[in-house]
Amino acid sequence: MQTVDAVVVGGGIMGSASASCLARRGWSVVVLEQFEPEHTRGSSHGRSRICRLAYPDPFWIELARAAWDGWRELEADTGIELLVRTGAIDHGDPGGVQAIETALAAAAVPFEMLDRAEAERRWPGMRFDGPICHQPDGGRLAAGAALRALNDRFEQLGGVMRWNTPARALERAGEGARVVTDDETYEAAVVIVAAGAWLEPLLGPQLALPRLVVTQESAFHFAPRESLPWPSFIHHGAVARYGLETPGEGVKVAEHHTGPEMTAATRDFVVDDGARDRVVRFVETWLPGLAPQPVSEVTCLYTNTANEDFVLDRVGPIIVVSPCSGHGFKFAPVIGRMAADLADGAAPVSRFALTAPR
Repeated sequence: MQTVDAVVVGGGIMGSASASCLARRGWSVVVLEQFEPEHTRGSSHGRSRICRLAYPDPFWIELARAAWDGWRELEADTGIELLVRTGAIDHGDPGGVQAIETALAAAAVPFEMLDRAEAERRWPGMRFDGPICHQPDGGRLAAGAALRALNDRFEQLGGVMRWNTPARALERAGEGARVVTDDETYEAAVVIVAAGAWLEPLLGPQLALPRLVVTQESAFHFAPRESLPWPSFIHHGAVARYGLETPGEGVKVAEHHTGPEMTAATRDFVVDDGARDRVVRFVETWLPGLAPQPVSEVTCLYTNTANEDFVLDRVGPIIVVSPCSGHGFKFAPVIGRMAADLADGAAPVSRFALTAPR
């Protein structure tokens, strides 16, 4: 039996951010990650993620701003560039883009609306549709480097990472909780569960969770025909498609929320043929600066709530951290801080509480 201040179940981006924040506050923390470092079985792998302030809801804009500060702090701590500004484009469906325009204006975030000729002059590898919103602070996040940086900082602060160590059972123990692994039992004042697609199987028997739907999404990398500037972008329509430059791999292009339902145990890592065909046609039509044959492809898991809000709440000694629905990675520093605040006794953000309507 080992006793620590906190156990974090899950060593992906959210668990690592939460653990690092607690360790910085002087807590003794152990992270239990069931797989090896930089594994590809969850939602935190890969070289890049889109980062943006452009949301149609001021709530998300302010949360993203707070996360940006956290990434810059991590960059200062580590000397590693993580957040790269390339600009971010939203175009396509007028209703979706105009909602973003209104929210950015209300939040006093700089942006500009462009016509098609000007947009294609600046980004000649792209073609544009409908209103075009350019937000210059958006770009990409070096995802793999960010996760390594958080893990390194956590261990430098005295935290313990236990790789290849699944949590087999979680139960309350007095005023705290107990986590059982194959070779050790931990008791802690709080247990943060940031297990992604494994969250419901681990906590479902104990807590009333909202319905979480796990999907396996497919993403594709395409080679540029020549050296051109590539902003991060979202093309809004009946199906949202997004893209961003991924140094060393090309330009990543994918659909949002079209993958088949899976579970963490049954996902098959098979790229969806229909998604590939649709994305290739999209590249042929809208991204002439890319050769339309994927040079690589990958799958990842989304853990989705019905309204794409996160779940971040505390019940007794158990803290649930499920920033999900395919848009959470960029928020990791602020989510880690919010999880640490819950451990310190703060109230949850109301729209992320387990009792929030979804």
